[in-house]
Amino acid sequence: MRNPMKSSYFKCTFFNNEFTVPEKDVFEVVQTEVSADITKQVGNNKTAFKKMDVAYKCRWLKSGDFDKEKPTIIIPIKDNRSLIRITISNFIENGVQTLCNVIVVDDRSTEDIESLVVTNNFNYLRVDNEKGFNFSMLNNIAAKICSSLGNKEILLWNSDLWVPDKKVLEKFISLHRSNNASVSGAKLLYPPQSMSLDGNTDSENITNNFPHMAGGQWRETVQFGGDAWLTTSSKYVLVHPSHYKRFSDPSDPRVNCNRGSNFVTGALQMWNQDKFIELGGLNPSLAKNYQDVDICLRAVSQGRTCFYFGKDIYFYHDESPSLIKEGKNDSQMMSDHILFGKIWNSEIQTIVF
Repeated sequence: MRNPMKSSYFKCTFFNNEFTVPEKDVFEVVQTEVSADITKQVGNNKTAFKKMDVAYKCRWLKSGDFDKEKPTIIIPIKDNRSLIRITISNFIENGVQTLCNVIVVDDRSTEDIESLVVTNNFNYLRVDNEKGFNFSMLNNIAAKICSSLGNKEILLWNSDLWVPDKKVLEKFISLHRSNNASVSGAKLLYPPQSMSLDGNTDSENITNNFPHMAGGQWRETVQFGGDAWLTTSSKYVLVHPSHYKRFSDPSDPRVNCNRGSNFVTGALQMWNQDKFIELGGLNPSLAKNYQDVDICLRAVSQGRTCFYFGKDIYFYHDESPSLIKEGKNDSQMMSDHILFGKIWNSEIQTIVF
């Protein structure tokens, strides 16, 4: 694989700013980003990109219980109040808030997310912008706030990710620390029928993308069992990142193990804050896809440690509600695909602005 190109629009420039946030504050972050201009033809082996400055307008409400010594969970959400209510309930029922701070990042919601978060004494960050969903910047802005508050560890956490019990999270944090990892991930399972959000046997994600697993065959099987790579015929991404042993039995020794890894899924990543900041955070120009793999590859290529922990440990990841709500299949997804290939392993020769 190639080393990534060095450019300001592949790193969060907000990290370079001196920043102190009080308990209540409104502030703005401007980030330069690039995206593929798929309407412009510039030759067989060249890709045109356009550059723009995106303003992220932020409002921060800090909980009185924020403890800089605890790891901080960062959860982006757009609308889908019913989903974040379930996730918050899962945290409260299992005592997650006794182990970690929680920041819910409200991405342009029209539904009332704020009152639900504040009522449960969690931290709230509202982020608005005119371009659209950017998973990278939502997490980066929250990470910078954590850094300014003296926080040492963060966990990137999908809104449809749940703990089976408190001990699993305790073990995961302990493994991250004892292995001196820069970034860690864990085995993720599809949730059981009892945790279905709508009572259906199959989620919309399974029906649309994995029909061969319909009829509930997918439930409590592996959703993420570590990193894998697939050779493709794509002219942009020659070797594609993949979830290892998807739909396998969780006890399979190939996933029920702890090992070094080239990447872990962004649905759950625990980071040493200084390493995350040092790497420039998630790539702002990979707004919807590949940013989790990209930052792990940058970490590993620079000698940082990345671990997958799956030995008798797992979290539940529904994978469907946030994917569908955010409408990921669009031109930004294509741009992310092209840009990831340009950075890491494609034969594209030139970026034209």
